[in-house]
Amino acid sequence: MERHRGRERRGRAQNVLGGMYQNGDGVPRDYLKAVKCFREAAELGDVNGQFNLGRIYQRGTEVNRNCREAEKWYRKAAIQGHERAQYRLGVLCEKGMGISQDIKEAEKWKLKAAQQGEARAQNYYGVKYAKGDGVQKDYSLAYMWLHLAALQGNRRAMKNFDILADRMTPEQISEAKQMIREWKPKT
Repeated sequence: MERHRGRERRGRAQNVLGGMYQNGDGVPRDYLKAVKCFREAAELGDVNGQFNLGRIYQRGTEVNRNCREAEKWYRKAAIQGHERAQYRLGVLCEKGMGISQDIKEAEKWKLKAAQQGEARAQNYYGVKYAKGDGVQKDYSLAYMWLHLAALQGNRRAMKNFDILADRMTPEQISEAKQMIREWKPKT
């Protein structure tokens, strides 16, 4: 038990140190040291270290871009419930970036992210339900998702929300507001 906690603390510490090196926060900016710290954190099972390492490989700024490696680390973090990793994994699956395109897998991960409160995923589902893109058109559900994303400051969701609200009946808005009151993030 104590060994496990020590491993967790070391993973968290390496992730924080990686962020410091990546941003030049209190230490000279050093991308190689940042990647090394994130990798150690990720290998120790730190969910944020896994996400950060996935993001580095997806961006390709600190290392050569490698979407297969990004997918590997996003998946590890996504399985542990990291909503941003779930969303990004969904995007990789949707676009087939470095991996086989798999729309069903993409939807699974994006929905998990939205249900946990990830604003970009919520905006995605808001637009999806507003358009009836692969789902039955449902303005009330679209309103709920866009409202939740807009509350977090997502600018696209704010714009989409305003457009959608103009198309809705008072009854649809009332139903949507009830859904928002009842909504709770899933873990």
